[in-house]
Amino acid sequence: MKPINNFDSVKGAGGSIENLPAGGYVCEIKKCTEEANKNTKGSHLTIQFDVCEGENADFFARDWKSQDREDKFWRGVVNQNVPDESSPKYDMQCRFFKSFVMNVEDSNPGYHWAWDETTLKGKKIGVIFGEVEKQSSRGTIYTITRADSIVSVATILSGKYKVPAPRTISNTSLAPAQAANYGGYADELPF
Repeated sequence: MKPINNFDSVKGAGGSIENLPAGGYVCEIKKCTEEANKNTKGSHLTIQFDVCEGENADFFARDWKSQDREDKFWRGVVNQNVPDESSPKYDMQCRFFKSFVMNVEDSNPGYHWAWDETTLKGKKIGVIFGEVEKQSSRGTIYTITRADSIVSVATILSGKYKVPAPRTISNTSLAPAQAANYGGYADELPF
């Protein structure tokens, strides 16, 4: 076999990714952008956040800083669909979006949603994480945690929330209403 150029200076792909334990967390929105949906009409808000209270505060910032790969990605992300009037699910989309807005307003006294997603930066929200089983391209089964739902900060602080049952590969019918979306970033924090 012919030696690979600069092989000694290449970093190996190793280590495991630490998961935030399933549960509820008080989080702060770091950035929010409206983006077009890739596979359907309409758009969604891409909400990047980090845990801001408790022993897991700054979890995603520490995770991001610890990544030594070229395609770093921020794992504290959830998408919120924006209602699309042409969709047959418009009424349901409106209810979900209204719940999101109410949870942000309830968690941030004095804040009122004015149809400008950039005003969400710095606002607190409650985020409930659940376990999701995945399968790698090599067939290995592993578990991650990801954002399952957004609630008010008061709900998290009261402890009156339910951590979702783990979603396993064999039980895909338990897919979350809103899947998390992870984007790649260069060397700087994505916000």
